[in-house]
Amino acid sequence: MAPPGYATMPPPGYAPMAPPGYAPMAPQGYVPITVAPSGSGKIALWAIILTGAYAAALILNAVMAPAMVEGLKQQLAHPQNASTFGGQSPATYLGIAVEIASYVLLALWMQRIRNARKAHGEVVGGPPAVEWWGWFVPFAGFVLPFLGMRAITKARAGMGLLLGWWIAFVAAGVVSVASVVAEFRAIDFSTGKFAHPEALDSIVGIMWASAILMVVSWVFLAMIIRVTTRLQAEVS
Repeated sequence: MAPPGYATMPPPGYAPMAPPGYAPMAPQGYVPITVAPSGSGKIALWAIILTGAYAAALILNAVMAPAMVEGLKQQLAHPQNASTFGGQSPATYLGIAVEIASYVLLALWMQRIRNARKAHGEVVGGPPAVEWWGWFVPFAGFVLPFLGMRAITKARAGMGLLLGWWIAFVAAGVVSVASVVAEFRAIDFSTGKFAHPEALDSIVGIMWASAILMVVSWVFLAMIIRVTTRLQAEVS
């Protein structure tokens, strides 16, 4: 028997056993975070690089536009001798490849941010997985990707950044359609002949306007991706 008040020291390495079914009490409202890192940082970097490369490809297209227009004039003036790829520049095909890659990386980044926020118990909202399909819906494609971006960047990126990105992006697409109108204007539909080659000269200015708008859109998009990725990492 030990005398009253005497306390024995436990031997080295000793740990008391918890009784069966015992679980420590957590403070009220505590939610354990067990989310693994999302890897959004690398995807964010590549999304910025590839979307920027697409904007750069449009600038290159605009630089080469005068030669492209001359090739298009020859194609329309002598359709029997025209090549299938007449009036096109190598930058056009490079731009298509980069556009597809940038779409995939941007959609992957948006999906990662969406999943990371859901994993923390947040209600993201917006159309489900709209980053993959929203771009291709006729007419609604002018709105759906913006709604998806707004849903995943709430409390991360401001509305000013989102509007700067989307308005410039949509404007670039609308302006580029004017080049098709110029091609129609070059044709005399009463005879079906290439009667107004000068109408094609406006394509050069149209391509420059579209490219510059896309660069502006990319600047805002890069800021959205950076700030959203950084703030998401801070809460993960």
